[in-house]
Amino acid sequence: MRGEEVFVGVVDDEIVGLVTTEDRGPELELINIDVARHLQGRGIGTRLVGFVEERARRGGKRAVTLGTSRNAAGTPWKSFPWWQSLGVREIRMRKDL
Repeated sequence: MRGEEVFVGVVDDEIVGLVTTEDRGPELELINIDVARHLQGRGIGTRLVGFVEERARRGGKRAVTLGTSRNAAGTPWKSFPWWQSLGVREIRMRKDL
């Protein structure tokens, strides 16, 4: 990993999800989020995102950024409406050269 941090969500001694972030100067990049499939829909992902946002605020970041929520054909992933419900306003793609 390239300076990434991984945070694990635990409930009753069971790992229920994880989130990976990377410090990008004025922004905190949310690299990956995953919740155990059988536990999805219980607010775990929302709490993990909230944790990332609070960490960014405490670190003086101006934003939390994340990658695209669409597949290569441009079709939104199943999670796209969920991201929108959390206030994510746009999809970003980037190619560094």
